[in-house]
Amino acid sequence: MDPTSLPPQGRLIYAAGEACADLLYASGVMTPDPFLWYAVPGETGIVMSPLEVGRARKEARQGVRVRSLEQAAQAWQLPQGKRGPVDLVRGLAKTTGIRHWSVPYDFPYGLAMALRRFRLVLTPVAEFFPERAVKSETEVERLRGGVQLAEAGLARALAILRKATIENDRVIWKRKVLTAERLRGEVDAEIARLGGTASHTITAPGPQGADCHMSGTGPIFAHQPIVLDVFPRVDRTGYFGDLTRTVVKGKAAPVVQRAYEVVRTAQRKAIEAVAAGVTGKRVHQLVVDTIAASGFPTDAKAVPPHGFFHGTGHGLGLEVHEAPRLSLGYDQPLVAGNVVTVEPGVYYPEWGGVRLEDVVVVRDGGCENLTTAPFELEIP
Repeated sequence: MDPTSLPPQGRLIYAAGEACADLLYASGVMTPDPFLWYAVPGETGIVMSPLEVGRARKEARQGVRVRSLEQAAQAWQLPQGKRGPVDLVRGLAKTTGIRHWSVPYDFPYGLAMALRRFRLVLTPVAEFFPERAVKSETEVERLRGGVQLAEAGLARALAILRKATIENDRVIWKRKVLTAERLRGEVDAEIARLGGTASHTITAPGPQGADCHMSGTGPIFAHQPIVLDVFPRVDRTGYFGDLTRTVVKGKAAPVVQRAYEVVRTAQRKAIEAVAAGVTGKRVHQLVVDTIAASGFPTDAKAVPPHGFFHGTGHGLGLEVHEAPRLSLGYDQPLVAGNVVTVEPGVYYPEWGGVRLEDVVVVRDGGCENLTTAPFELEIP
């Protein structure tokens, strides 16, 4: 069939710029409230409320047409008072003659049902902008800024632990027991002072570190591992950083020392293996084999699981977890411009966990490490 004989199709997103990475990528505008983005043959545009239209005209990506609600209503011949998202899409569809629209998988269900009642065809697309996985050099620099924010948060945590003292195996800072909550608050506050937002920062002490995404709660005890995982968002750009280090205030137990060296070796090998043309599966398998050969068994089916039971890394960008992946199920070759974390770890509920994470940019022939934070296990 001649492609030119097919009916035209459009693309829609309706979401808040702060919450939807695809919308922020497409529009360049970060907002707390939802707005409409559309792409039709010959035009890509957004429709903004009076609160946001002035700023949107300054911040929108090149080539994106910014319409106010009233301008859209006039252009698409909407009745007086009809300015909701259903009205806007119906008017756009009628004006362009387009009945078939591609939308992201997380397109609002209620809006989709309302539009279908007017015989508009909506097709959800799993990867709405697959090109997001390949970062431009501008994006790489924005991600470097995110990593630097994470490093600043980590530096704050390490500074506190250095100043802290040990009394009866508890860590004391400013005459009070240092808790995971206090440490996390200091990390998040430091990032906020530097123009970022940190959510769900992990400061997991002792056995809590065996639960990979446990934020951490209660007193921090000496001589136990503390998993510090910081993944802030840069307020100005929307891009993330990601960084994990594991430290011990005092003296690490022999098993923790061995685990740290194994994880560090596995991470180093993985980073050396990352390059354009190498699959995420291959990098992950290298880590799996390194840890298994070092005497740290894995049982992912146990409750709770133990050993190394998660992927080696994930893409980083306008979301903290995005394509591509360094995992068993990702058998596609990495390409230059991918940005991924490299974060092997081992976890055992009887003593906790060790995880180390850097962020690298895939290049031809290797990778560039955006992370500069040092590695140190024991803090006296």
